[in-house]
Amino acid sequence: MRLLDLVSANFDYVVFDMPRTWFSWTDGVLLGSNKLFIVSETTVPSLRHAKQLVAAIKERLGEGLNPQIVVNRFEHRMFSSGLRHGDLVQALGDALVGAIPNDYALVREAIDRGVPLGEVKAGNKVSAALKKVLLEDATKETQAAGKPASLAKLFRRSAA
Repeated sequence: MRLLDLVSANFDYVVFDMPRTWFSWTDGVLLGSNKLFIVSETTVPSLRHAKQLVAAIKERLGEGLNPQIVVNRFEHRMFSSGLRHGDLVQALGDALVGAIPNDYALVREAIDRGVPLGEVKAGNKVSAALKKVLLEDATKETQAAGKPASLAKLFRRSAA
């Protein structure tokens, strides 16, 4: 926890990719978080697990935490028999904050090159969906505080 305090003091944003297993330090990390996003795959078992995880976090740590679910690699097809956005809303309710489209080739190239998605392909759908999720979250937060939301603040870099 001291390392977390040190990192948090030096950087504006710290992102944890938490393991599936609950450890002795998990409660402390979750309770010390400002935002909690659960990333789910676009499968029925993954969506069920994400919903159960939201319920377990709220039961274990209280209603003060507001875990939100982001569905990753979502494919929206008009005449497909797969999951539709309405199915996600029905399954996840208010916990659903957004769905990120599936563009595996773009994401893989950005990872392999070590560059942002926008450098591989400007105006791509994945970046747009991520910005929408973050902007909606920031808008809710700043409206509650009576301030306007700003994407510039969301994506600023620390001067550390």
